[in-house]
Formats: sequence, structure tokens, C-alpha cells
Amino acid sequence: MNNPENIEQSSSGIDQFRADFAPVFRSYNAMETTKRRHFDYMSMLEHKKKKFNLSATAEETLVLGNLLRDHNDEVHTFKRLSDALKNESPLAHQSLFEYIGSLNRALAPVSASAGH
Repeated sequence: MNNPENIEQSSSGIDQFRADFAPVFRSYNAMETTKRRHFDYMSMLEHKKKKFNLSATAEETLVLGNLLRDHNDEVHTFKRLSDALKNESPLAHQSLFEYIGSLNRALAPVSASAGH
């Protein structure tokens, strides 16, 4: 169990390096957005197939491919920026992933209920 001192120390570490990891965090958010778009569109196409027995049109398949390409581009950008941050400032890199982890833990119940 976390005690308040650990949370405070972790938060202060995150705050201390927030400006350093901000560009990488923005890239992480872009990656999450493109992931969600791709997943949501794919889910819509699967629902259409199951409920109405309608396959994706050529246009819908193209859109799905573009959404996946967008996501892959964001993954590569995030990886590149994350690796650069790790080389430049290992503590900022660690703080970034502590922050992302804390967000994911806090949002897990919301994500689970939304089906993500």
C-alpha cells in the first residue's frame, strides 16, 4: 500500500521533470488517441458485421488501414522521443513512466467500464 510520503515524493519527482517530459507525454497522448480511434472504428465494423451481416466496404477498409497507419506512426514517434529522453535525462524518463503508470491505474476502472 502506498503511504502519503511515497505519493508526495513521486508527485514532486513528476512535477520536477514535467517540462522535460512534456513533449514525450504529448506524443503518448497522440498515440493513445490514434489507438482509440482505430479500435473504435474496428469495433464499429465488427458490430456491423455481427448485427447486420454486412462486411466492411472498400472505403471502410481503407479508413481502417489509414487509422492503423496513423497509430503506427504515433507509436514510432513516441518510441523515438522516449528513447531520446531516456538518453538525455534518465530521471525525467523515469518520472514520465511513473506518471503514465499512475494515470493508467487511476483510469483503469473507467477504461474497463468503457470496454477499452
